[in-house]
Amino acid sequence: MSQRWDVVVVGGGVMGTSAARTLAARGRAVLVLERFSIGHTRGSSGGPTRIVRLTYDDPRYVRLARRAFEAWDELQSATGTELLQRTGGLDIGPHAERAADALAAAGETLDRLSVGEIAERWPSLRFSDGITAIHQADTSIASAERTMHTQAQEARRLGAEIREHTVVESIRTGPGGAEVVAGGEAVHAPAVVVTAGAWTAPLLDPIGISLDLRPTREQVAYFSSDPAVALPAVIDWTPSRTRVPYLVPDPWSPGAFKVGHHRSGPDTDPDQEGTVDAGMHEAALRWASEHVAGETPAGAPETCLYTNAPDEDFVLDRLGPLVIASPCSGHGFKFAPLFGAVIADLATGETPSVDVSPFRTDRPALAVG
Repeated sequence: MSQRWDVVVVGGGVMGTSAARTLAARGRAVLVLERFSIGHTRGSSGGPTRIVRLTYDDPRYVRLARRAFEAWDELQSATGTELLQRTGGLDIGPHAERAADALAAAGETLDRLSVGEIAERWPSLRFSDGITAIHQADTSIASAERTMHTQAQEARRLGAEIREHTVVESIRTGPGGAEVVAGGEAVHAPAVVVTAGAWTAPLLDPIGISLDLRPTREQVAYFSSDPAVALPAVIDWTPSRTRVPYLVPDPWSPGAFKVGHHRSGPDTDPDQEGTVDAGMHEAALRWASEHVAGETPAGAPETCLYTNAPDEDFVLDRLGPLVIASPCSGHGFKFAPLFGAVIADLATGETPSVDVSPFRTDRPALAVG
């Protein structure tokens, strides 16, 4: 006799494992189907680190990020695992003023720093006179790989089943829920959560749910610097919003950091393995050499996937028995512990703890064509 599932989760990335953990903690029978393995580097959740920050130019996102920090604390407490370290974060350039206004509107604190004050606090960092810079002390770094494995381990401990290397072939909806065909087997549940990242749109399109979600191939380069100087996270808005450099330190490996350019990669097929773009790598090397004294390239560059909504907002909605969750656009990882609970609420028919109406699937920005 086949197993009776309350919820099937399609995609075992950071959102899928977070949702599975929460659902299992609520006593639901949960099955997670992951096409690769937990913590793989083919999607959007892999790699060593992510920024967890409050600095947005929209007070709505600042308040949401504050809720996310609370959820991170709960996750760390429940699992007894350190997943975040606070490093502080710098926002550089004209956009920093908009972020400062949003932080103030949401009741959060910040410091405005001169170039001299930046150099005094972080002697390795170099920026030009006259820049606008704000520092937000709560900015932290998440251990991405550790988060993924911790959430999956906790979900399993609570009773969830996770099937790795299991490709979902189709999803069909009906009066009693939904059927998922994966690995040649059909499984049924009253609710199916789709947290498949760049594979979300291709899975939904055959059943008449067409969403303008565009996968792009992004890239990061790795560096080492003076381990005695703890770097903050840095987002440099000086160039343009379409090619924004960022620096993410790795506090578990003093002196290590990575540099990338937000939303700068080409459209891509997620089924193809990523290849390193020489021009993007050179841009990261150039930014690091200009702004971090004593930096040395360390290790090979890596690619990852963004799944981009045209308005850069998230997707969190329920359509019949399907919960569609694509909180990405390159800035979703930080919300994973919070959104796991929101996804669980949607799957079980409860009112989500946050307002998800801005993230509906029927908003005009997501319409195809």
